[in-house]
Amino acid sequence: MVQRIGVMARRPLPSAGIPGAAYSTTLIGQSHKVTEVEGYIDEGDPVVVVTGSGGVGKTRLAGEAFEQRRDAYDAAAFLRLEEISGEAGDEATVERICNLLLADLHVANHQPDARPLDVLIGFLCDRSVLLVLDNCEQLLKPVQELVDLLINRAPHLQIIVTSRAWLEIHGARIVHLNPLRVPKEDAGRVEAEECDAVKLLQDRAALAGWPLTADDDWSVIVRLVRWSDGIPLILELVAAQLSTGRSPRVVFERLEGGSALRYAPGTRGVQAHHLALDAAIGESWKLCTEVQRRVWARLTVFTGGFTLEAAEQVCADAAVDRAVILTTLDYLVRHSIIEGASADGRYRQHNYLREYGRRRLTQFGDQDAIEERLCAWVAQLVRDAADGWFGRDEMCWLTGVNAESGNITGVVTWCAERGEVERGLTIMVDLLRTRAPYFFATEIPVCRQVDDLLRAGPAEPSPVRVSALAMVGWIWIAIGARERGKAHRDECLDLARRIGMENAPAVLFIDGTYDALAMGLRSGYAKLEAAREGFRAAGADGSAYMAALFHAFTAGLHGPVEEADRMSQWCLDEAYARGAEWAITWAEWTRGLPEGSQPQASARNALRAQVKLGDLWGPAWGVEEEARKRVLAGDLVGGARLYGGSDSLQARHGVRFNGLPGWRHHRDIAIDAIIDGIGEEAFEAARLTGSRWRDEQIVAFALGEADPVSPRLTRRQWEIARMVSEEMSNIEIGAALHVSARTVEGELTKIYRRLNLCGRTELRRVVSAHLGAQRRLQRTGSAATPRMIPNVRRTVASG
Repeated sequence: MVQRIGVMARRPLPSAGIPGAAYSTTLIGQSHKVTEVEGYIDEGDPVVVVTGSGGVGKTRLAGEAFEQRRDAYDAAAFLRLEEISGEAGDEATVERICNLLLADLHVANHQPDARPLDVLIGFLCDRSVLLVLDNCEQLLKPVQELVDLLINRAPHLQIIVTSRAWLEIHGARIVHLNPLRVPKEDAGRVEAEECDAVKLLQDRAALAGWPLTADDDWSVIVRLVRWSDGIPLILELVAAQLSTGRSPRVVFERLEGGSALRYAPGTRGVQAHHLALDAAIGESWKLCTEVQRRVWARLTVFTGGFTLEAAEQVCADAAVDRAVILTTLDYLVRHSIIEGASADGRYRQHNYLREYGRRRLTQFGDQDAIEERLCAWVAQLVRDAADGWFGRDEMCWLTGVNAESGNITGVVTWCAERGEVERGLTIMVDLLRTRAPYFFATEIPVCRQVDDLLRAGPAEPSPVRVSALAMVGWIWIAIGARERGKAHRDECLDLARRIGMENAPAVLFIDGTYDALAMGLRSGYAKLEAAREGFRAAGADGSAYMAALFHAFTAGLHGPVEEADRMSQWCLDEAYARGAEWAITWAEWTRGLPEGSQPQASARNALRAQVKLGDLWGPAWGVEEEARKRVLAGDLVGGARLYGGSDSLQARHGVRFNGLPGWRHHRDIAIDAIIDGIGEEAFEAARLTGSRWRDEQIVAFALGEADPVSPRLTRRQWEIARMVSEEMSNIEIGAALHVSARTVEGELTKIYRRLNLCGRTELRRVVSAHLGAQRRLQRTGSAATPRMIPNVRRTVASG
């Protein structure tokens, strides 16, 4: 049975999985703390640590602040750390966190030898970025080391950290989140309703369909709320229990009596709210039916969340009918056991609740069976995606597989721990066949995990081992790591010969790619052609397209013209016939390669489409080709700038295709033409200019959409700058814009950073110069926009 991924957004929406955006409920009693965190961020504090006890609302508060401030930054990411284990050691934990941050920030990392930490620092060092690292208490040491290093290397980075324990980071602002205020012991209804803890309970109970009224026993309600210690998570669970129709007195009596479920009376070292929290969770557990308990426990095998389809596949069996999974999830959401599906269609669990369910899974005795079923589901998912991506559902497959990356990694690790190396390799080979790691620029950590598996198992020849070597070796070759690719290719060929697989399509694919792309030999074409036919005969149409694409690619670099045109057209026809959007962009890109009959064909359409789709692999290749097109069109300075930009992209992303014979040959021809036209000094100056641009600036220039010489301000920032030039104070500006003076100060800090200015005096000069230039342009009918303020600090400083 084919596993299909449900329709989903091409890329997760910005708010997907972020607590502040995911909840539809009102934030009660903590708004002043959100304002406090936002104030520290606006003042430019590099690290704000939100600390407090479990269930007090740290994640929700950080999510609210993140949502309010994220648009003011060049980039932002919210990373949950509760499911990352520190058992692998501090260095491995830091690497995992860095890889997750790179993925969330959509940073292309194709560098086989660079540490993820170095790639992350390279991205952060010249950008204003806001990060949230959530639930760090189990990873204190590696998080402390990482945060301390990042803020010292990235001057425009700001980080919000949530943790039950304080992080020892010099200069960090500590925001302690206290429980909500509870009523006095003898408080009546009117007095009690003034307390935030009671307001929260009333709000959640009303949402659950059981509003508290004047007819309820308010003396018991007061005792119930005081028992909760004002912990929001406990109050959410209490409200869920009221929704079952139990009276407040029954709920209180059962909870009070359940406080010793896990801790003996008088146990030392256990805080009261932890006793209450465990009792509240235990009471929620008892309210569930046997089936609901099993589903709750079984959901804990997922890492990084799950979809409805995944829950149905993994949790259903003879004991749990598939038909009840949806209604069970609805029940668990209503009773605050799991978070409802967010914009990316994924459910998640609070860490405390997941830990509780995990313990119960062991008691049920079916942990091995459920983990086995998760492994089977993941294996089927990537196999179906690998076989089915080449079509109209291409982007759904790509985003769907990428969303499950945490579960895939967890399952492959589980396979390795059980000694089932070949099973893990099979999953990873299928994952690489989906092309999702290339699209999302995660192919390097994926390849490293495959290499770890190859080293873990016996080096005996087998079909899956041959395929794994072929796929990983092909990637190293494609990004220019020729020697590493050759080592994998040589081992692949040796094992293939030993088991009679030398003519397998995967083997021909890596061998042909090495000959044609890494060595510049046309002899590789026949192998790529044979690989395409072999894949087609096996029904692997996506793999057949990839073999043809690299045939078209290498023929487009080395000729002859007829071969380049034939394969390029075949790829384009196939991609259009299938309706595979990303595949179309690559086929379109090959049409304008140097040795084809259409050397003037624009690379911009393919590049623009790839950027729109969110491709983190293609733009580096597209920029290089657009640079050559600029030179052919006579724009020698623009071509030189783009060659500098391409060098910069390759250096940061590790796509070293300039070392490939075909690319090097055509680049040398273009650069010689530039130097002949404008001289070597002008070429070097233009190249240096392009090399200093950011990734997004390089791409924008390649697309002809903007000249990134000058930084941009938002409309709000421009408005503030103009008011500063009119000698208005921060208080006056805030009143005019209906924001606080502290917010104005925060925006001014960002303006100074972006324009490389020292203060208000320099900003006034910049605005005055800009307005004068704008008036002159308006007289000629070509007014500039307020967003195009140049970086003129040096001009201002010199008078």
